[in-house]
Amino acid sequence: PGHAWIHALGGELDVMIFKTLRTNNGGVANQEAVSFLARAFLRSNVFQEGPDEGRNSRYQVLGYQTQTHLDYSFASRSRSEIIKALADLALAGTVHPYLKPETTPVCKGWLGSDTQTIASKISIASDMVLLPFVEAAADACRNAPLQIDRLPLSSLALAYMKLIEKEQVKDPAEITRLLIAARRNADDFISDDGYYSLLFGASEDQRLKALTRKYGVHTGDGPATIDRSLWFTKEYIGSEVAIRSVAFSFGDYWTPLASGDTDAPVEDVAKARNKLSGYIIELRKQGAEAGFPEETTKMLTETLTAFHKGEIGPPETMGLKPIPPWLLNILLNLAKPPETTPAE
Repeated sequence: PGHAWIHALGGELDVMIFKTLRTNNGGVANQEAVSFLARAFLRSNVFQEGPDEGRNSRYQVLGYQTQTHLDYSFASRSRSEIIKALADLALAGTVHPYLKPETTPVCKGWLGSDTQTIASKISIASDMVLLPFVEAAADACRNAPLQIDRLPLSSLALAYMKLIEKEQVKDPAEITRLLIAARRNADDFISDDGYYSLLFGASEDQRLKALTRKYGVHTGDGPATIDRSLWFTKEYIGSEVAIRSVAFSFGDYWTPLASGDTDAPVEDVAKARNKLSGYIIELRKQGAEAGFPEETTKMLTETLTAFHKGEIGPPETMGLKPIPPWLLNILLNLAKPPETTPAE
């Protein structure tokens, strides 16, 4: 009776009974149903906490008129169903002790996948009752040596981002707090291991950058902008503060005249836009002379694209017409090193 797979199978049966009782009660879990779910949770814990050899796969296990293959994915799916049900109960007002803020989680076993399951349920403001569990899990796993064990940090960062993307957080100070925390959690998750495409990849990192730029949040430790003399240095080239600084400098060039927000003649608009083109060439040359030609192109490309999208830039440019796509393409090409002609 103490075997890991006996507990896994028993937990699966408890979940089935829980669902049946809930359905028979009009979709609302009564106390009897909750007790079966609580027992399924405990049985799942016993499965995970037992000896490794007890969780070895079992083949051709005889069931009712069937043969079942038991492997870790079976227990994992069952655990996911349990945690989803616990989350639903919490959203309805019945919070299991495992999810309560005063419970201090331990960074092992099911915690990573549990956090991912809970975080995926957070989408609107009323779901934020689930955040304390995810936050506590992230703190518990912050210093875990393996990236996979730091999964709660990426789950928390993504939960914060989703709430802000869906405009479920209205207070500017709270938006700032969540974005700074999301950046910290994402960085701590990535650490020296690099992006993990399935958990927090380059696309997720770009989403976070877009949000911090959109809301004007400075997530670094230093100043919000830096002097031009520092843009093309080893310390700052390609950094968020350098990108922000370059984008803010565009305000001197992307004026109402350049954007076409005035009644000025076409010739005057073209002259104003030519100044921005000349500025991009000037920056590209400065970066190349500093010894960072490729890094400069990459930074200018990212800055121009973000500025075009309205993600970043000085306040005075936010209400202007964006850089038109055809001009953006020209500027992006100007940011590239000029092609050299092979010597004959």
